[in-house]
Amino acid sequence: MTTKQEAHGARPVRLAEVAARAGVSVSTASNALSGNRAVRAEYVERVLTAAAELKYRRNEVAASLRTGLRKSIGVVIPDVTNPFFADLVGRIEALVDARDWSVVLCNTGFDPNREAASLARLISQTDGILLFSTHPEARQVRPVVELGIPVVACDELVDVPGVASVVSDNDEGARQAAHHLVNSGGRVFGMIEGPTSLPTALARRRGFERGLAEHGIQLDPANIVQEPYSLEGGRTGMRRLLADNRVDAVFASTDMQAIGAVFESEDHGVPVPDRMMVCGFDGITWSARITPSLTTIAQDSAAMADRAFATLEAMILDHVEARHIVLPVRLIARGSTARQHH
Repeated sequence: MTTKQEAHGARPVRLAEVAARAGVSVSTASNALSGNRAVRAEYVERVLTAAAELKYRRNEVAASLRTGLRKSIGVVIPDVTNPFFADLVGRIEALVDARDWSVVLCNTGFDPNREAASLARLISQTDGILLFSTHPEARQVRPVVELGIPVVACDELVDVPGVASVVSDNDEGARQAAHHLVNSGGRVFGMIEGPTSLPTALARRRGFERGLAEHGIQLDPANIVQEPYSLEGGRTGMRRLLADNRVDAVFASTDMQAIGAVFESEDHGVPVPDRMMVCGFDGITWSARITPSLTTIAQDSAAMADRAFATLEAMILDHVEARHIVLPVRLIARGSTARQHH
């Protein structure tokens, strides 16, 4: 039953009440909300959910420190060394700096526990969050939104009401890749896909299969290998595909996978593009610098950064509703698919 005191909001919710609701100790609840010490993802989720249900805001209890905007945004990315994310972060930092704001950068290393801890920590440090998630699960993100923190999901969709998104047209890009590989002389097609927990991986496979189907070609499930979004993932994926020596055209879900696939194919004496064509997805700067240069479906990373920051800024300053933006992609044909037709 709600008391008159609670109904009028006379007393702020105490941390002990959040801990009790979550079924954890006060110290665990405190660490989950601050991110100061490692807390298992499931406990972070429970504490954030309890905090949202109780309408708890840690800044109210901690001496009402929040007197206005912090002029700070959080950026959560999985791999700061990946050129795709590095370019995005550089662009975002320039945009934020131009407004005399600051960035709190969290690198999760593809670890769901670190991603959950990062989200919890940013609640008390920032006005809003740009989230490049590799574990886009609603239970991690929903409590953050319910606590009043604007969130824009970038690159990967997060299916939570109130979360805005800025993503590329992954389905159409992969469809273009399929058409290009067919038109360039491919005969037997393979795909190095990403983890199926990721919306981008699912969309890119769907688009590639659709593009091949438009040419009357069905992608053989035996020629689809699932690997991490990394150079080593591409090497391993190509090694698996080379076991079927009929495959001569491969679409990799990311440029890093594709670059690894090119290296692995060459190392196995299967030259690219004469006996193996490879197409990637992302348009990272490295793709133009390897030999042969990599054909890719280029995302507009500058536009993604611009639109994501503009959306988050509008949510913070003007309290606009979450919007969903899909950016076009484009094929850049290079050496890795420039097969000489005989």
